[in-house]
Amino acid sequence: CLSPGNCVELRCQAITRSLKNNRTRMKRIAILGAGLTGLSAAYHLGDRYDIFERETEAGGLCRTMQRRGFLFDYTGHLLHLRDAYTSELVEHLLPGTLRTLNRHASIYSQGVLTPYPFQANLYNLPKKVVKDCLVGFVEAEIKRLNNPHSDRLEKGSFKDWIVTTFGTGIAQHFMVPYNEKLWKRDLSSLSSDWVDWSIPIPSVDEVIGGALGLENQKMGYNAQFLYPERGGIGVLPQSFLPHLNNVCYNRALTAINLQEKKAWFADNSCIHYDYLVSTVPLPELITMIQDIPPRVAEMGKGLKHLSVLDINLGVTRDHLAGQHWIYFPEQHIPFYRAGFYSHFSPSSAPSSKASLYVEVSYLPDTPLDRGSIIEAAYRGLEASGLIEEREEIVVEDAVDIPYAYVLYDDQRRKILPELISYLKKHNLLTIGRYGSWEYMSMEDTLLQGKAVAEKLNG
Repeated sequence: CLSPGNCVELRCQAITRSLKNNRTRMKRIAILGAGLTGLSAAYHLGDRYDIFERETEAGGLCRTMQRRGFLFDYTGHLLHLRDAYTSELVEHLLPGTLRTLNRHASIYSQGVLTPYPFQANLYNLPKKVVKDCLVGFVEAEIKRLNNPHSDRLEKGSFKDWIVTTFGTGIAQHFMVPYNEKLWKRDLSSLSSDWVDWSIPIPSVDEVIGGALGLENQKMGYNAQFLYPERGGIGVLPQSFLPHLNNVCYNRALTAINLQEKKAWFADNSCIHYDYLVSTVPLPELITMIQDIPPRVAEMGKGLKHLSVLDINLGVTRDHLAGQHWIYFPEQHIPFYRAGFYSHFSPSSAPSSKASLYVEVSYLPDTPLDRGSIIEAAYRGLEASGLIEEREEIVVEDAVDIPYAYVLYDDQRRKILPELISYLKKHNLLTIGRYGSWEYMSMEDTLLQGKAVAEKLNG
């Protein structure tokens, strides 16, 4: 039996919660984009939101297509969970439906497969390459020890960071050619303030051991990952939908007025909002704001990104069973990475067949010759042994991804804080990989959606 004092206290707490909920319900919150970040924001808001999605389905780039019995994602999307909350959330949304996989990834160069990460598994390479890499790494480590106050993550360009961290050999034989192939530019033009969580840095012992054949396969954030048993990665965003309401499809944003707090869409509809949560790519969002100052508009033009053509293939035979993905640093292979959906889950391809993807990056301001790129990719597939002959390819589906990777450079570092601060002052909160213009994992996007919801609920 509760004492009278406890009853009074509980009633006061209930009244406080009710008032807080009423204030939350009074806010008109509009979410632009039903990708993972927008869905997470809506899920954690609870009520009083509307999601506006330009496509006919939710998921953004985290979607799955079915083509003649093959399942294709919008390139590889794998769940790497480090946070206890996201592990609980995903298990709640998809109970018992995810496979836990230990990564099997490699680098194809010098005609051999080197286990990932390259810098810690050199043993399979030609002896001259191994020597270059070992000597360069040891020299770089000696320089670092002699200058312990240098911060290799914050100073200098991405290229400087590679050479300082791994030495000239690893830089020459993998790090520089692979990243220049991916980023389509001199790495001296990129900053290094994004690499701390994504690129494993082994110790001297690990590099030497890896050169002698002692594999170091468990390094890096993606050493273990989750993937759905069935349905492809698209089942993850779909799992949010039973918990949500007010999701509007075919609603492409066309204009925003920050002063009047209005947004317009391609179907000529208009909404009023108190808070606008946007996952729209930041440079595009800036161009749609009617009353934006010229200085801020100009800043939006300074943000750069990279585009990718994702070539999905269904093939009759599996030549590289066990590999989850492979990196390709050499120039005679046009794609920088290949991955295998059917190795993430056998249900992604019909029995005795395989589904895979190859990724070709391109600069967004250059013409996209899809036919030539796909033809070159076929030649690369044969040259690398992923297929033996073109007749093995029974399904092809190429997907253009205009916004694939955001570029980290000095201009971004100067522009972004001021740009996001200006929008925030006008109750426009930008989140997600392209809304916040950050290189982030799927887990990061889920947590960012949760964080913005908690702020708006506060």
